[in-house]
Amino acid sequence: MNNERFSVGTGAILLAALIYFVADLDKILALLVPVLVHELGHVFTIRLLGLRINGFRVELKGFCIRYCGEAGAMGHALAAAAGPLWGLIYAMTASFLARHYGSSWLELSAGVSLLLSLFNLLPALPLDGGRVLYALASPFFGEAAAAKMVNISSLAVGAALLAMGAYLMFNGCGLAMELAAVWLLAYTGLDINRQKQREII
Repeated sequence: MNNERFSVGTGAILLAALIYFVADLDKILALLVPVLVHELGHVFTIRLLGLRINGFRVELKGFCIRYCGEAGAMGHALAAAAGPLWGLIYAMTASFLARHYGSSWLELSAGVSLLLSLFNLLPALPLDGGRVLYALASPFFGEAAAAKMVNISSLAVGAALLAMGAYLMFNGCGLAMELAAVWLLAYTGLDINRQKQREII
């Protein structure tokens, strides 16, 4: 499904189908609500900075927002950081309400939002933390040096997650971190051009 403002990739459709078949509705909603809060954080901040949203794309990498305009290094860094920051606020709020009302769903949703936000703040592309690093480094070192810096940071973060994931996997803690590391490394070095075009997830 594609048009100028919104498009959905095949990988995203297959992933959505997989999630639908392996998770019940409560777990799906516990995932979707933090994702929605995250993306609304980006959208609200982009609009607040006076930038213009060009379109949205859903793919295996995630939900991507294309925007244009100038807001300075701090503005673009803030646009990228807003999603995880809103996610952390939601995690704290949902956690408080979960304790108050004894809601296991709110507790699960808070945990998902916390993990999503902390993961997205890692200084690696295509994560928001990598985009923050690129936005802040570019004015001081130039775009080429900033791109090299972010690529090195992305590889280092990916390698560290891969090693930690392997340790956890061999100690019976599941494949989640290993899969996250593989996903991250698959996009390392491929996202600088899109960053220059102002795209965040």
